[in-house]
Amino acid sequence: MSDLFVLQTPLLELVLRAAVIYFFLLLVMRFIGRHEFGQLTPFDLILLLIISESISEAFTAGDTSLLAALVSASTLLGLSVLVSIGQYKSRRFRSIVSPEALKVIENGKVIERSLRRELMTRDELVERLRARGIGGIEEVRIAYIESDGDISALTYRETDRYRAAAAAEEDK
Repeated sequence: MSDLFVLQTPLLELVLRAAVIYFFLLLVMRFIGRHEFGQLTPFDLILLLIISESISEAFTAGDTSLLAALVSASTLLGLSVLVSIGQYKSRRFRSIVSPEALKVIENGKVIERSLRRELMTRDELVERLRARGIGGIEEVRIAYIESDGDISALTYRETDRYRAAAAAEEDK
């Protein structure tokens, strides 16, 4: 019981291990592609579980003390806060950590280059639009894959409504 709070691994090593793993995973997730995060499939869930299991030992270097787990978890939470602050304060840091929105449809036409970049098929794009209540690509004036993998789209109907509302506002 007394070994629960006795570190078997040096504190600095625990912090360094957690930081290296955090930034490694952050970079890997950044380069995997946005659309992978938009929907979590059973395969993705299994992959996340396997990854977490495969790196768990690396976080604590075999140190089974409660304190080692708390140090690792605190390091990860602290890094998450620091990354959020960095994104808030620096546009350049934000562009490294979180990609800009990527235009995938313009004036009812798919931008194939953008789909290839994200390894997204036309069928996946259409499926994601349908999930948003949009019947087809031809209805979309402009659509983006956001940094979180979600699809945002403005249809011609919505654009017309915004124009009408703006015109009505000008008349007042």
